Amino acid sequence: MAFAVPGATGAVSRNRARRRLRAAIAPVLVDHPGLDMVVSLPGRATEMPFVSLRAALSSAMSTASRSVQLRART
Repeated sequence: MAFAVPGATGAVSRNRARRRLRAAIAPVLVDHPGLDMVVSLPGRATEMPFVSLRAALSSAMSTASRSVQLRART
């Protein structure tokens, strides 16, 4: 898992966004083992409510997982 925060201004903002992403995605990863991905969110991810961030990541992970499963069948 890699995180990219292209809109973050400065190291402090970028690192804060990455820490929040790691904390938000950790419980979601348990439901989607075996996925390798890069998560890229704008710098304003630091301002998003944590519950909204986790819900957005969960939705994105579910979509990615379905896509991987469909490709594996063909």
